Amino acid sequence: MRPARKLDSKFEHQLMLEQLYDKNQLFPRIREAFSQSQQIDFKSIFKEHQIPEKFGLDLLAQMAVRKRAEPSVLIGVLRHHVGDSQKTAALLERAVEANLVDYYCREERFVVVYEISPRLQEELDRFQYPLPMVIPPREIKCNLDSGYLSRKASVILADNYHEEDVCLDHLNRMNSIPLTLNLDVAETIQNRWRNLDRKKPDEDWDSYRARKKAFEKYNRISQNVFEILLQEGNQIYLTHRYDKRGRTYCMGFHVSYQGNDWNKAIVQFFRKEKLDDQGEE
Repeated sequence: MRPARKLDSKFEHQLMLEQLYDKNQLFPRIREAFSQSQQIDFKSIFKEHQIPEKFGLDLLAQMAVRKRAEPSVLIGVLRHHVGDSQKTAALLERAVEANLVDYYCREERFVVVYEISPRLQEELDRFQYPLPMVIPPREIKCNLDSGYLSRKASVILADNYHEEDVCLDHLNRMNSIPLTLNLDVAETIQNRWRNLDRKKPDEDWDSYRARKKAFEKYNRISQNVFEILLQEGNQIYLTHRYDKRGRTYCMGFHVSYQGNDWNKAIVQFFRKEKLDDQGEE
């Protein structure tokens, strides 16, 4: 009975982490923050420019998360509000006129105007990426299984989902391998990203500072993620998906064996074996 109770506890912790570290859970909070804003009456702006309230709040939330977005991307995520791409584009034009979002013609991108509070932004930064699992992933049985307890996702990356045969056995085999964090590397070796010591030749200073800020944020949140996984016992599992060519990718962000050299050195097999290399006689 004791092992069963321990398993139940791990199951509950895994479910809690999935619910917490899910960017989709944050969108309702961001929309609520804009809806209840004391500084700006967004509902009046929507009404004045004939923008549906749900569309407007969703637009503000999407831009608060994305910061910049190509028209095709923004139309794709907002299209469900009106069911038509042309109508969605027309509403985005009204949103630009209402100064709810900027549009940079040279870059052909929408740019955020209204940011969320630093506190809510910190939560967004921390919780928008799913953590590695702390229990063995569920068996993937169809092309919409993710291995997580509460999350569905295509086993094929990007917008390449299909219902044709995919080798699910390989994904299940990769998902079932227990891993652990290498604390010696995490505590003694400093992470580095390329080209952070100077501005690139074709880069402006704002973009350069944004890259440095992104690196600092990544490092800070990674340490927070490591602490959580250590508290859960430092036995973790990464889930995997295919790209359209059939190549396998692990779905880690702060923990991944397919990142830079530092990321790769952080992750080890949980079950270790000594190699006896005595050579040939």
